Amino acid sequence: MMTSRVVMNKKTLALLLCFLLFCSPLLASASTQVVGVYGVPSRSEVGTDAMVTNLNQSRVKAVFVSPDRKTIQYFSNHHFNVFLTLNVFGGRQPWKEYPDSVPVTAAGTQLSGKYGGICPTHREWRASRLQLLESWLKDFSGVNGINGIWLDFIRYPGSWEHEGPFLPDTCYCQRCLTLFQAEKGVQIPSGLSTAEAAGWIKANAHLKWVDWKKEQIVSFAREARRLVDLYSKERELLLGAFMVPWKKSHQEGAVSFGLAQDARRLAPYLDVLSPMVYHKMVGESVSWIGATSDYFAETGVPVWPIIQAEDVGKDEFGQVLQNLGESKSEGMLVYAFRHMSDEQWPLLKNVGFRENRIPNPGLESEDITGRISKEEGAGPRDWTRPSLSSNDDSTYWYDKLESKNDYAIGLTAGSDRKAGWTTMLGECVAGEKYQFSADFFRRDRSDSLAYPEISIWGQEFRLNTHRVVNDWQKLKARVTCPDSVLEKDKIFQFKNTYPGTTFWMRSPQLIAEKQADPDVHRVPAKMNFFPLGAYGANEKNLKKVKETGLNTAVVAMTGENIETCLELNMRCTLSVPRTPEKLYIALEKFAPLLNRGKFSYYVNDEPGIHSFSESTATDIYDIIKQRFPNAVTNMAIVRPQAIPYYEQGADFFMLDQYPVPHMPMTWLSDSMDEAAEYVGRDRLQSIIQAFGGDKYAGSGWPRLPTFAEMNCLSFLSVIYGSRGIYFYTFPSITSSEQGKADFSRLLRRLNSMRSWLLVKNDDTPVDVTMKSIYSVDPRGKAAVHCARKEQLNTRMLICANTINTYTEAEVGVAEDRQSSWTEYYTGTPYTVVDGTILTRFAPYEVKVLLEEK
Repeated sequence: MMTSRVVMNKKTLALLLCFLLFCSPLLASASTQVVGVYGVPSRSEVGTDAMVTNLNQSRVKAVFVSPDRKTIQYFSNHHFNVFLTLNVFGGRQPWKEYPDSVPVTAAGTQLSGKYGGICPTHREWRASRLQLLESWLKDFSGVNGINGIWLDFIRYPGSWEHEGPFLPDTCYCQRCLTLFQAEKGVQIPSGLSTAEAAGWIKANAHLKWVDWKKEQIVSFAREARRLVDLYSKERELLLGAFMVPWKKSHQEGAVSFGLAQDARRLAPYLDVLSPMVYHKMVGESVSWIGATSDYFAETGVPVWPIIQAEDVGKDEFGQVLQNLGESKSEGMLVYAFRHMSDEQWPLLKNVGFRENRIPNPGLESEDITGRISKEEGAGPRDWTRPSLSSNDDSTYWYDKLESKNDYAIGLTAGSDRKAGWTTMLGECVAGEKYQFSADFFRRDRSDSLAYPEISIWGQEFRLNTHRVVNDWQKLKARVTCPDSVLEKDKIFQFKNTYPGTTFWMRSPQLIAEKQADPDVHRVPAKMNFFPLGAYGANEKNLKKVKETGLNTAVVAMTGENIETCLELNMRCTLSVPRTPEKLYIALEKFAPLLNRGKFSYYVNDEPGIHSFSESTATDIYDIIKQRFPNAVTNMAIVRPQAIPYYEQGADFFMLDQYPVPHMPMTWLSDSMDEAAEYVGRDRLQSIIQAFGGDKYAGSGWPRLPTFAEMNCLSFLSVIYGSRGIYFYTFPSITSSEQGKADFSRLLRRLNSMRSWLLVKNDDTPVDVTMKSIYSVDPRGKAAVHCARKEQLNTRMLICANTINTYTEAEVGVAEDRQSSWTEYYTGTPYTVVDGTILTRFAPYEVKVLLEEK
């Protein structure tokens, strides 16, 4: 496919952008902050212009109306965005015309009752729905026509709009069973009844069945997308969908297993998601509305929640609007016109959404001379990745990615190691926190140290979580507005200082953060043991793991591993599936085993560098807690700045910095300090480097850590509050005799003070005065780091030398207690002089001192 490249000057580009954005006919843009009303009466019902006046005064920009030409033209002529709703698989009326469209339950009976619903595989019904959609597009698209269509009941049957939902398990008709086997390569044993076939599927092919059901829903949205794009000529039409407002962790996963409505899988074919957040109907609080909207915003598609007006008083309606304004929503809809009261209408004009302070790339910049590339013949859905040709003569360029004014900026640094794109930001409120996010793209990681950089109000951020290649990765950063901003720093800048690596950025946002609610933070599960564990374990080596002195290990959630953990009486840390559907099935499958032991659950591995879905991480946590409320959950985090985004996804965060041999030991402690700012020290655990050698040399770890290095890292993590220590990995550190000896020695030290490890550190810092020429760590702090513990009226002092040289320090002890102190492991006595102990440290040495009374 050919690519056209046009070099434009500022004036030409500005005129083009003006035409695209401002001079063209009215566009229904998903990025526009819209207030809309559902169920607006038709032109024949209106009879007067009073309603339009009321809508305008309420700043309503969008109306959902019936498919009536006069009504559509009337509202379009009055400058409203006009939308229609297509009922896809809802109702009972088709049952008469198509008796075989009635869904069949897992019990083998036909669905009955007032709620209805159509089997999504019914070809004639699907065809008739698509034909109706196309007829609307033919009849009502154009300059004075509709701006888009919303899909309703785009799911399997079920009634959710009340506190006691009706959730039938369908559809097991013969047509569905036949298609499932053909399309998924599954062979259901012959001769089974419908109920028996349903049981066999759940026992043998449950995940495939759920995936197949979801595809029946997604495939309709895909066809609808094709039709909408086909008729998006005179003006671009939006395709939206009304969504059941459930998380995947809600109602035992019913939105996946029963309704087969997956927002993430539908998202690529939709311009807007509208979760139906009818809080009064389902017995939820006002705050649930914003939280649910944020959950759906994780898909990357603009969210316009539709709220309930019926039975909602004026004050509560105002709270709903305020809650939405603080969410990640980009618009909102009201259900419905007939329920709106005279007191509610005026409140709509005050609706405000959080403003994005960064203009869409391509609209404003310091120097917009560049290249606009557009792939000839590509439809709006074909632009999913950048397709820029190599060009060394350009600092940056623009790519038109989507039809709705979505551009990407590519940066290639020259020999001067500088490339950048800049746009003005203006003022900010001192002390106010902002959330930056954008999608970034890179072809490869040939330079493993290359990362995109940004500058916001003079603050520099190196986005070192950018690890994904050949796909877009959403990166985030938290920014606090400084007390004062120089005029030259009132900018946002996207920068690249790495020749040979090109970065692309699209859809940047800088939005004021919602005020943190202290009540929403997780309270970690209580632990009556201190985990000493390792990675790289399985049912074959778990016995050796325990014999070495470890009381837990990270193992895959398999029947063999769980049984071995139970046999060895080990409190294993089970690595769970990373999708809610797989997790539900695994927990059900292994329930008899899991109920017999005390297990921890390893819920994620460095989600920050993979931009793992935050909402999915929360779903996984919630699913585990529903089954095992007192279970411990933990996740590894290599970049502590990612913790705030996953705070709802785990009890404990395991810091896994691996510094040997090129980084300082304090990489770990500095990271724990940063992590503690987000979640406190009571939720921190540590992963200690126990690997290296030829296998890892190419990645920067050419040798195993020494005993002194592992010992220093382990106790340094305890000094900084670690509530559990894991080693990465057991096979690596035990692969050599020296490594095995060093590891065993370290574990003996840790196990001998296990009761002390359970004790939290004193809050009061330990005074350390360095007395040696070699006295500071890489950040200029004292090279010796210390913490104090106390139990049974006895104190312990733990100190670690973080530098690779001899040093001497004066360590403060309690002035009110002049007891003698001895080294915990050797019994060496220490003298207290004027409330301090003077001691000399070998490179990376750890001293554990115990008070003698």
